[in-house]
Amino acid sequence: MPSAPTSDTRQLLFLLTLAAFASSASFRVCDPMLPQLAGQFAASTAEVALIITSFTIAYGAMQLVYGPLGERFERFRIVTRATALCAVGSLGAALAPSLEMLTACRILTGVAAAGIIPMSMATVSDLVPAEQRQATLARLFSGQILGMVFGQVLGGLCVDFGLWRLAFGVLTGLYLLIAFALWRKAHLGATTRGAAGPAGSMASLYRRALGMLHARETRGVLACFFVEAVLVFGVLAFLPLYLHERFGLALSQATLPLLLYGAGGLLFSFVAARLGRRINHWAFPVGAAGLVALANGVALYAGHPGWIFAAALLSGFGYYQLHSALLFQITQRAPEARSLALALSVSLFFVGQSVGVSAAGWLVDQGRITLVFAIAALGMPLLGVAAGRQIRPA
Repeated sequence: MPSAPTSDTRQLLFLLTLAAFASSASFRVCDPMLPQLAGQFAASTAEVALIITSFTIAYGAMQLVYGPLGERFERFRIVTRATALCAVGSLGAALAPSLEMLTACRILTGVAAAGIIPMSMATVSDLVPAEQRQATLARLFSGQILGMVFGQVLGGLCVDFGLWRLAFGVLTGLYLLIAFALWRKAHLGATTRGAAGPAGSMASLYRRALGMLHARETRGVLACFFVEAVLVFGVLAFLPLYLHERFGLALSQATLPLLLYGAGGLLFSFVAARLGRRINHWAFPVGAAGLVALANGVALYAGHPGWIFAAALLSGFGYYQLHSALLFQITQRAPEARSLALALSVSLFFVGQSVGVSAAGWLVDQGRITLVFAIAALGMPLLGVAAGRQIRPA
């Protein structure tokens, strides 16, 4: 069992949070760039959008690779090398002479960034005792949330000044600094190797991953990850459109609730750090899902957009509270194969996002956007009860 974090371990955990910050920033940095890139490369918006979709596909697919790698090799070193490779991909993007080269560099960055957050979470599970783990994971989430906001702001500012390449240059420098700092702390991560060790067969690790999908210990938590992503991200994808159509807000204003959603998650990370092990109780995911359901109900019946802005903050708090509880449980259910378990969780989460957004998009095309919010409002309490039944004390 891991001992209480020392000063060196806390420094290492801080660096992992910075790495998660940079990884999340890479995810969102291209969002504001599409119109400018379409003009510069004389391409359609759909063609330019490949720099986002290719990154996402590479990120999701590589979870099936990093999970087994994390069981064979030191997870901390995987994070270090993935961060360094992200610097290479970001530098290539900054210098890319064509859209094809930019897309290829974004794929490379997605391949590398895919290993940072799940391997960081597995490293946290290796180094932090169970009673402190959920609060530590919440701090890692704060890095992710701030990274998403930073990426969007960085991309937007650079586009406003006509300097989209500068955004990738900033990310290159950030990745290099973090990779160097992680390399200097490499000796502290020597205990973060998976149970299989270097001799473990990749085929046997994939068989173990398939077994987790059927094992009673893990299948319930994994199913909750999938349903959570379906319900939450179907709403988030179309919330700006809903505000634009219902209240006539400009799209720039209609995206503000997404920032408040992230702020709610950040608020939860601070609260979780103070609650400690008390947060690992069945009532927390039930209450968290209830907050998200309430927020969706407010979105349906609010007569003023201000109520929906406030509900977004509430929903972000509840969502990250629920997600944190599920992540903690999956690290507890598979202590001998945490990398595999976390990689499976992320993979199912990505699939759930795709299903949720696709299904919500179909409903929106049918003119039934309110049904997206209604389904989430009704489904989240059921998910909360199911998640609460999965909770086991640390």
